[in-house]
Amino acid sequence: MSTVAAGSRLLVQGTQAPVVLRTLRAARLEGGWAVAVLGDVAAVQAAGLTGRTVAVEFPTENGPVRLDAEVVHADGSFLLRAPGLQPAAIVEQRRENVRAQVRLPLRGAVLSTTAVTRSQAAEQIADGVGGDRGGILAGSTETVSGGGISLELPGADGVLTGTRIYLEIGMPGGDLAPAVLSVLERDGTTLRAQFVDISPLDRERLVRLVFTRQRAELAERRQRIEAAL
Repeated sequence: MSTVAAGSRLLVQGTQAPVVLRTLRAARLEGGWAVAVLGDVAAVQAAGLTGRTVAVEFPTENGPVRLDAEVVHADGSFLLRAPGLQPAAIVEQRRENVRAQVRLPLRGAVLSTTAVTRSQAAEQIADGVGGDRGGILAGSTETVSGGGISLELPGADGVLTGTRIYLEIGMPGGDLAPAVLSVLERDGTTLRAQFVDISPLDRERLVRLVFTRQRAELAERRQRIEAAL
């Protein structure tokens, strides 16, 4: 599995010179993938890319990846998507990419090479092992989406990009959502990570929290506007 980061420069092979696009958000290039992109509308149309399958070079953490992609103009923006991807799949990926500020407590550990699943990682936590690089870590989420989280994790000095970590995310009501994540970026004690292994039910619960938070923020903005009138 490869991931293209937000803001990445993509080269799309047109009928003549390549067209440059930029990714609007991070995306995983697996299965029925779709990547929202920003580009010069005139250049894209002049190159005759819309509605065609073209070759695209994606920079990823594993090096450049060249894939065939369909260029779609929808809802005022461009998408690069896996050839033959159904609209429903695009809607689901957009839904998972929606992100909001949600604070949830969490604890976890850097995984050893022997722990590759949620159950194996949970055994390490229960035993107090904490993987190959130290003990138990604790912190909180900063933002949440169905595809991953950003988190504040004191004691994460040894956590590098590409490291896999196991986290138990505290959900409202006291339940835990266990997950294995891959670290995409690190800035001090702030990490951004994508889910590698999480149950569909827990992912759905996180998505619902995101939309609940967004509705609350919208209601707050409306109240402030009304109060100012």
